Amino acid sequence: MKRVIAIVLLISVLTLSPRSTFVNCSPVLTKKNGMFFGEATYYNTGLGACGKYNSDTDIVVAINKAQWGSTTNTNSNKICGKKITVNGPKGHVTVKVVDMCADCEYGSLDLSPSAFDKIASRSAGRVRISWKFS
Repeated sequence: MKRVIAIVLLISVLTLSPRSTFVNCSPVLTKKNGMFFGEATYYNTGLGACGKYNSDTDIVVAINKAQWGSTTNTNSNKICGKKITVNGPKGHVTVKVVDMCADCEYGSLDLSPSAFDKIASRSAGRVRISWKFS
């Protein structure tokens, strides 16, 4: 009898759709009072979409494609050179926009390794952040 109950419970768990488990979850907040929310990662810098070269020791950022906007000449995008203050688990850092992150979701940023080090440990790889234009 215990075996039958265990099998029935296992089948019940396996047939639940992932959606039914998260029905009451609200979507992730992406903006509130001028503050954006997302995730931060880090990347190896080089020639950025703003047309300038940067090194991994520079305190710079690639902003997500949705917030980058669309311009015919990326080098003249008005977001290039803007400052962003990023808050992470370890602290905050002010970075300069020099690139666009095509794979980042709205609200998320890709930081230079040196900038990422100021807000989190690189071993984390990806962390929750809040940020605003400075």
